[in-house]
Amino acid sequence: MTKDPNVRRFSEPEYQRRYRLVREWMGEQGFAALIQYGNPYGGAGIRWLTNFSPRHDTYLVWPLEGEPTLLTQLFNHVPNAQRVSVVEDTRWAGADSAVTAAEALEAKGVKNGRVGLVGRVPYLAYETFSSHFPQVEFVPAGKGYTSLRLVKSEEELEWLQQGADFTDAAVDALIKAAAPGVSEFELAAAIESAYTAAGGDHGIHFLSSTPMNSPKAYVPAQTQTSRVLEVGDAVISELSAGVGGYAGQIQRPIAVGQDPTPNYQRVYDVALEAYDRIVSVLKAGATTADVLDAADYIEEQGLTVCDDLFHGYGLGYLAPVLRTRATNNSNHPEDFVFQENMAAVVQPNVYDPATGAGLQVGNLIRITADGVVEMQKYPMGFYVCGN
Repeated sequence: MTKDPNVRRFSEPEYQRRYRLVREWMGEQGFAALIQYGNPYGGAGIRWLTNFSPRHDTYLVWPLEGEPTLLTQLFNHVPNAQRVSVVEDTRWAGADSAVTAAEALEAKGVKNGRVGLVGRVPYLAYETFSSHFPQVEFVPAGKGYTSLRLVKSEEELEWLQQGADFTDAAVDALIKAAAPGVSEFELAAAIESAYTAAGGDHGIHFLSSTPMNSPKAYVPAQTQTSRVLEVGDAVISELSAGVGGYAGQIQRPIAVGQDPTPNYQRVYDVALEAYDRIVSVLKAGATTADVLDAADYIEEQGLTVCDDLFHGYGLGYLAPVLRTRATNNSNHPEDFVFQENMAAVVQPNVYDPATGAGLQVGNLIRITADGVVEMQKYPMGFYVCGN
């Protein structure tokens, strides 16, 4: 397959590093093959090995030995998949994607043993695999596979830094655009225009605007509205832009046309202190318990959180995902140990249930042997715009 030189992809040694990691792990688990499933809502694991981001049902059949096969729907997506994928055997998934994936697995000589399933494989597809291979044990393998992606290589860190730079440009554009009379739609347009011409990929622009004296939103919203900013508003946001799926992430609150109200200033001060406390304990060898200890400060101040306060990052949303102990809904073990060159987002979304005031501060960070490197360089602050 001829590779398009204009398509961004990692070096051949970087892909070989990933292949070795996966196959060594497969050998330890006794897997004859992996079947990965992806779609627009969950395809980072496929992209990590292939450079192709699924836009519809996609299967990656990855044998312990031999060449992999990438199968994707729809038919008109195949030319693009073949253009960007580093997998030689990239093709249409056929009229029934699961049947085609089963045939690809059979063609690789797998008839019995263990096969790992990665991603949210649809139930009917699982039924197809089970009936096609009665002697094969299909085993959930997503957690173990994803763990291979937590520590970043030097190339991945370079891509993440470029994504962080694009994300800094996005928040700068938001801050410059925020003014009375500007709609949320216009803010979103300003954000995206900050990086698209330079080759940046859109990640997210979650944002909400609300009067500080009568808050109606305390967490950035996934859907923008026609609401027009007014003096006395707060704008809260969570922005990501990147390259090849490796995005930055940043959160900076804005006060429109006036200084933050005392209530909003207090919420910001608590969020910033929580951020600083969390960052101060992070380093290789630290645990999730250390992060949660630092985050206890939020509840001690009579406030709480809505969004995750911390999550792993880098080509997707990764473990560990943490809220405060008082709001925990993930049951993540507190003995997770951080390693050097893990990437994460520290992002306390602090709000006051009594008044409804809430905002978010945060950065993409890299964990080192001695502490943290903030990959987002845009200065922390509660910005006053549109005076």
